[in-house]
Amino acid sequence: MFEMEPQVLEKLNSFFSQYKPLTIKKGKILYQPDDQILNIYLLKEGLVRQYSISEKGDEVTINVFRPYSFFPIMLILANQSNNYFFEAQTDITAFRAPAEKVIEFLKSEPEVLFDLTKRFSAAITGLSKRIEELSFDQASNRIASLLLYLAQRFGEQNDGEIIINLPLTHQDLASWTSLTRETASRQLKNLSSLGIISYNRQSITILDKNRLLKS
Repeated sequence: MFEMEPQVLEKLNSFFSQYKPLTIKKGKILYQPDDQILNIYLLKEGLVRQYSISEKGDEVTINVFRPYSFFPIMLILANQSNNYFFEAQTDITAFRAPAEKVIEFLKSEPEVLFDLTKRFSAAITGLSKRIEELSFDQASNRIASLLLYLAQRFGEQNDGEIIINLPLTHQDLASWTSLTRETASRQLKNLSSLGIISYNRQSITILDKNRLLKS
């Protein structure tokens, strides 16, 4: 997980603070498939989930954006139409700027553009690992791999434990791993009973990372 350089953070704040901050409630859809991408959001507080819906009607989580992500910049840079939902997973605070102004800003600020490139590279590497892990037959491997991925991306160290402060439901975890909700729930309960993790509605705590790696 990359920490943003102070000068990059300062430049992002300076640019996006030209625009009025927005407070958006949990569950609000910011973009949905086929929407034209006219604006880019800088997330200041909260989490935004990017997901698609399969032919069977299942939600498939693609990414979760954390504070100081700006999205969906990848669709603008790739000149791609939008096939995804972007939903506030929690109450959020964000700035919204016209897409063409954000592109001009990135072209004029190589430090910010390089930081974005590093984040894209990390995201692609993480996505590649997730695709590989989805080929595992065992549900336990899928859940363990996802928890390790989330720990690397969102985890906070606390006395040897790793706290993932994400309000994830069992259905959320199931959608990330292409498992049924019942199977995901069983795997979480099993890891909890073994003392490897603990969890509630607001967070998951990895109590023993080494044992999780061997799961």
